[in-house]
Amino acid sequence: MFFAIFVFIGCNIITEPAPPERANPIDPANPNFQQPRAEIVSGPGDNSTVTTHTVTFQWRGNQADSLMLFSFKLDNQNWSNWSQNKTVTYEYLDEGSHTFYVKAKYINNIEQQTPTTVKFNVDAVKGPSLMFVPRKSVVEKGSIFEVKIFAEEAANFAGAKIVISYDFNLFDLDNVEIYKDTTSILLKNGGTLIDFVETRADRVIINVAVAGGNPSNVNGTGAIGNLRFKVKSSAPTQITNLVFTNETVMRDSDNNTVQIKELVPGIVEIK
Repeated sequence: MFFAIFVFIGCNIITEPAPPERANPIDPANPNFQQPRAEIVSGPGDNSTVTTHTVTFQWRGNQADSLMLFSFKLDNQNWSNWSQNKTVTYEYLDEGSHTFYVKAKYINNIEQQTPTTVKFNVDAVKGPSLMFVPRKSVVEKGSIFEVKIFAEEAANFAGAKIVISYDFNLFDLDNVEIYKDTTSILLKNGGTLIDFVETRADRVIINVAVAGGNPSNVNGTGAIGNLRFKVKSSAPTQITNLVFTNETVMRDSDNNTVQIKELVPGIVEIK
């Protein structure tokens, strides 16, 4: 008599997935897994002051370049597209405080939750000076843009003749506003603002003064007015300038000319 014995041995090699690759550094199942992170390796230090309008940041990730992507932005700009780029340069930055942000993600889309940030200050213009804010405008054909006229680090300032030239083949001057409230640096000590604006085909001439303030002269940084331009639809793609001409002068309350160290042009990039 023969007896048949059948032994059934369970096998799950095919029906169950293979275990994770523990050597994969971007696999969250790896016991040595680290969240993605961008580290800034060069550029302005946190809470530092730079004396140039151009800054460059460089960064790196915490894993091999082939495993990482990065996105970045300055202040309230939009985040850049994800890429393997690890450097960026910003030009014509406005005076004052700025914040740079950069974040990393792995190619499996695990993203750094809190961006790496650097706060820094730009002090590139030494006054007394006149400048445009923003210092650079990027505009499209047919669009409208505005720039403010700023006195930077003014000293014993009570009035000015400001002459601004622009390319009338590219822009139409839509409006000139002289600030007549607390927005105006000229009214920081009170008084009455007197202004006269003349517009020509290629320039605007602004005469502005304050009378009766206490003290009679003002010092510091602040806005004088605002210009609004419309970009002509026929304007070619190019970079051009808004310029304070050499007819521009600043005066004190006794109508004496006061020093202007710099007349800073405004950069306009037409796309």
